[in-house]
Amino acid sequence: MKFTRGRRLPIAVGMAAAAILVSACSSSSSSSASAPSSASASGTASGSAAGTSIVVGSLPVLDTAGLQVAIKEGFFKQAGLNVTVKSVTQSTAAIPDLLHGSIQVIGGGNYVSFLEAQAHGTFAVEFLAPAVDCTTNNYGVAAMPSSGITKASDLAGKTIAVNLTENIQTLTTSAVLSADGVNASSVKYVQIPFPDMVAALKAGRVSAVSAVEPFLSAALAAGAKLVTSTCTGPAAGFPMSGYITTQGWAQQHAAAAKAFQQALEKGNAYANAHPDVVRSVLPTYTTMTSAAAATVPLGTYPGTLTTSSLQSIATLMKSGGLTAPSDVSSLVLP
Repeated sequence: MKFTRGRRLPIAVGMAAAAILVSACSSSSSSSASAPSSASASGTASGSAAGTSIVVGSLPVLDTAGLQVAIKEGFFKQAGLNVTVKSVTQSTAAIPDLLHGSIQVIGGGNYVSFLEAQAHGTFAVEFLAPAVDCTTNNYGVAAMPSSGITKASDLAGKTIAVNLTENIQTLTTSAVLSADGVNASSVKYVQIPFPDMVAALKAGRVSAVSAVEPFLSAALAAGAKLVTSTCTGPAAGFPMSGYITTQGWAQQHAAAAKAFQQALEKGNAYANAHPDVVRSVLPTYTTMTSAAAATVPLGTYPGTLTTSSLQSIATLMKSGGLTAPSDVSSLVLP
């Protein structure tokens, strides 16, 4: 997401999604890749959510704590939903599964990549609920002491590892660096999955890493030092990630989509009010130990996703040279 390059979803993801779209169109005139339907995975398409099974392809990060809390506290079951989680390392890598129908929702997907997917016509996106907003201390850039990088200005001309290029990480990091007087176009972003960042940093393959929790704490535990929080200045309180499905699935399973949204929002509210519960579930779905979970900075889990907050992301994307929908009002489940 450097500010001077052409932007698009990763090529592999785009090709995989395109292949599924072609397959879906050729296999049945009544099916659509943006509206997968599976009796075993999606339940009834009637007005009732009762008995609907939903598989969430979710990132094992703090962003999705609200989902885990909602499962633990039984909020989905109370809504008549059977929700299970499939761990994914990158949210965009789950797009083929979403279009194929093996999962119904992507959890912890960064808004930028999926607004790009909508703008590029990869698939018709529907945002169901928010996951987390940018919070100081749980998302930032870290570097090893031997690198000599101690402040934001030292990152000029350096290589920074990100989980995905041209996404929320590169957008917010560039915005923060620009605010600190750094020419963001001089920074090189390299795609490295979160679990592999510490090894890349220690081996000197990158100058710094941009990481969220629990991977930021892992980097610090390995000897890295925090260079800058990415949730400051223009990115303070910025909406980071959410829960995404296809417009087709949301329309065909309207009651289930609404029930999922309400249960997830209930989980977010409970997570905000009961940080001890969040800390108790973190070791069950992330790589964090109980000791690390007890001290890790937690995020802010929003109650609702508003059109205005999503529009603010699209506006920042355009100012950063990214492709984004002009109007996002139709992309948020009411």
